[in-house]
Amino acid sequence: MLFSKLLRGLARMEPNAGDNRLDWRLVLRRTGVAKLLAAAVLVIGGVWLFLGILEDVISKDPLVTVDRALHDGLRGLRFPLLDHLMVAVSELGDAAVTLPVSLAVLVVLLSRCEWRTAGYWVVALATAEASVKAFKFAVQRLRPMSIYDGIESFSFPSSHATLSIAVYGFLTYLLCRGRPRAAQRGICVASGSLVALISFSRLYLGVHWFSDILAGLSLGTAWIAFLSVSHHLRDRDRRTSYLLPVVVLITFLTSAAIHISMQA
Repeated sequence: MLFSKLLRGLARMEPNAGDNRLDWRLVLRRTGVAKLLAAAVLVIGGVWLFLGILEDVISKDPLVTVDRALHDGLRGLRFPLLDHLMVAVSELGDAAVTLPVSLAVLVVLLSRCEWRTAGYWVVALATAEASVKAFKFAVQRLRPMSIYDGIESFSFPSSHATLSIAVYGFLTYLLCRGRPRAAQRGICVASGSLVALISFSRLYLGVHWFSDILAGLSLGTAWIAFLSVSHHLRDRDRRTSYLLPVVVLITFLTSAAIHISMQA
């Protein structure tokens, strides 16, 4: 019901329509049954999973025991070479990398006069950042090891996991617009692998509990899936752009190389 109401509010997209009611035939024509069902599962499932993890963390249910077991198990598997590799991977989710990438995407969208898409991009990232800060402040769960100050000393949910999904996940949707299925699969595999590696690196390095990572991924996935569907319903500019992937790739590689070298 919630997903349906949200779509009703966001799918008033035909300027020549006689009323503003949601035309489900138009929604299905634009998205397809499979994509709409997949989005609904991601949104509803993501919210449900996040709330379930939140309840377990607050009530210290068995999930907390799993957190401790995974943390202790990974500590026993660590060795210097993999430590350095995981630190480098983790830094791909730092603001020093995600912020330049985010700004580069925004500049490209504005240069192409995609005002509405630029607005979605800003809302996606700003809301994800604000929600993470709010939950950290509300739950105030301490990290397995204390290496940060202020609100970042709290671990739930993982900022790296949530914001990696927000940045790289919504970017994936934008890059896939108008491209053939083979290219879309390649983009999804690349971005999904990047998010998975960043998330695992936080767990491996012992700066987050497993439930922090899972909560961040579920929250970010639900939010980006909803925004992608709502944007797609009104999207009238689906031209394939080669400027966006080129600018993003150059910005990502440059900022990542500078950040990792400075931290080495």
